[in-house]
Amino acid sequence: MTHYTAEQIEAVQHVVERVGANWDAATEGTVEEALRAALPEAGVEVDDGDVVALAHAIEEQRGTVSAAEVLRVG
Repeated sequence: MTHYTAEQIEAVQHVVERVGANWDAATEGTVEEALRAALPEAGVEVDDGDVVALAHAIEEQRGTVSAAEVLRVG
């Protein structure tokens, strides 16, 4: 498991909120693609497995999730 700083988690959460807000318009795989495109733009590097976990959580919850909970931080 990768350790993320509080600042990185905050940046990831902003991306998750933006991507999660549009989950209903997404086709399969596009949530993960959107995360992969937006995370570097936010200046944060997230491990592949964590991106997949975030995408799965957004799809399962049908919207925004807690990045810290998904990444098991804190």
